[in-house]
Amino acid sequence: MARSPAAALAVAALLAALAWAAPARAANYELAIDAPEELIEPLRERTLLGRWRDGPGFDREQLPLFVARAKEEAGAIVRAAGYFSGSVAVSVDEPRAGALPRVRIEVNAGARTTVNRVELQIDGPAAVQRMREALEARWPLPEGAFFRSDEWEQGKRLLLDILQQHGFLRARVVASQARVDPQLTAASLSLHIDTGPQLAFGPTTIKGLARYDRSIVEALVPWQASGDPGRAGDDRRAGDADPYSFDQLLALQGRLRASGYFDGVSVLPDLAAVEADPARTTVPILVEVTERKTQRAMFGVGYSTDEGPRGLLGYEHRNLLGRGWQFESGVLWQSVRRRVFASVRTPQKASGHYYQAGARVERLDVQGELTDKRTLFAGQGKHAEDSEIFVSLQYQIEQRALPLSVADDGRRALTLGYAWNRRRLDSTVDPRAGYSISTQVSGAARGLGSDRSFARLYARLMRFWPMPRQSALGDGLLIGMVEAGYVLAASRRDIPSENLFRTGGAQSIRGYDYLSLGVPEAGAIVGGRVLALASLEYQHPIAPKWYGAAFVDVGNAADRWVDFRAVRGYGAGLRWRSPVGPVSLDLAYGQAVQRWRLHLAVGYAF
Repeated sequence: MARSPAAALAVAALLAALAWAAPARAANYELAIDAPEELIEPLRERTLLGRWRDGPGFDREQLPLFVARAKEEAGAIVRAAGYFSGSVAVSVDEPRAGALPRVRIEVNAGARTTVNRVELQIDGPAAVQRMREALEARWPLPEGAFFRSDEWEQGKRLLLDILQQHGFLRARVVASQARVDPQLTAASLSLHIDTGPQLAFGPTTIKGLARYDRSIVEALVPWQASGDPGRAGDDRRAGDADPYSFDQLLALQGRLRASGYFDGVSVLPDLAAVEADPARTTVPILVEVTERKTQRAMFGVGYSTDEGPRGLLGYEHRNLLGRGWQFESGVLWQSVRRRVFASVRTPQKASGHYYQAGARVERLDVQGELTDKRTLFAGQGKHAEDSEIFVSLQYQIEQRALPLSVADDGRRALTLGYAWNRRRLDSTVDPRAGYSISTQVSGAARGLGSDRSFARLYARLMRFWPMPRQSALGDGLLIGMVEAGYVLAASRRDIPSENLFRTGGAQSIRGYDYLSLGVPEAGAIVGGRVLALASLEYQHPIAPKWYGAAFVDVGNAADRWVDFRAVRGYGAGLRWRSPVGPVSLDLAYGQAVQRWRLHLAVGYAF
């Protein structure tokens, strides 16, 4: 029988109430710990007495065994924390009738052992000696630090890991000793590591290719392997191999995932081959990929308070003409916008460069301005690990109509542009830390396919600050954003609207209609030559995946700086961390228009 949503909700509420009302499990005995703060939690979690205090199946006859073991267990925990002169006492108070036994662990920690000497000997080629300063900086127990057994063991593993990640895969600890003097509370450390030879990149084996050519993967490899013929623009001789580096493996894995051809990527060294042959001087690399389908049809729907309902119908081909070219096309329908677009992009090279060309036709009807735009573009891009550059040449043709204008206004421009974007974020879908920067410089010259000469400058910075977990704002998030633009020209007349500035809406200044802040002209709001705005928002957790938000936005767009008048918007809202990014619902007050507006948006505008 189908259950209604209301009935399911009632059953869930009843189960939650029963779980809340159920009595907590009774303790088997009381446990008191008198020790330095940093030792209390380990003593509760890593001793039998601590683990069995509330454990089911406890037998009272087991308690003497737990007590006998506790002194040894607690002593090991105390010594591991560097208290070698400390003492431990465990006692049991006889319980009163009907009461629980009371067990007490008392730790007289004494003075803490300090590292007074570190001897670090690393035998290896000149390359490892150049790494010595970095290795010493990563060593967790320098002279003057408190000695901990765990950090001593972790430090040895850490140095080996760093060396192996830089090609010294045969590095090993020859000798190590930690000499502790409990009387002086001092520890003397000595560590001897033999790095062995630095191995180079060997041949690459690629698995999983069926639809796409092997050259797509090979072009993205950032290193030269043993036996490679060398690359154009590289001054190394053919056959010279780069030293093995784990960071380079991560770089290739990131490039392959971002290339658009693969759903899954794994790039790993063949360590079994290295271990099987002690004379081997190279590291074979294994690349396994899961290919995306060559062709894909897309359909999507959505809604935002800025642009209303939207629908997208698209088509992609990732191996156009069998050359690995990526073709993207689509039709976008929104209440304020209609767009048809298509573009072709070449595979990315190892240098990060690619070429792209395309066209789009668009009609935009917003704030009384109706524009029909046609754009052709071609350019070269360069994609790095966290940044991208694109140099383009665009030809823009625009026809514009305003409510109080007698005739349509035609404009055209041939613009040369440079765009640079950098994203250093912990997540591009739902960032909680880091920053993104976008900058653009473009221009056109009258008589060279343009009706007016102009130069356009634009920049946008967005920063995410996670609040310290221990503070009153623990797990909160502070978001700041600044945006500015300027068009150098004698007038905005004859400049296509795509090169001008308007603002207002859910992703800019909240409390105002979408693109309603700009320059009044003939019964409409049009773009101006200057833009400046800033935003500050704080989000605080209120439930799993839900955050409350408070914000203030300030800024405007105008035709000249002397006409610029900043307006404010402020309010509060909710954030839901959905799988596709944060969904934002805001109630904002536009101070200049003295009205409240509701804004709904998905994700951040970078």
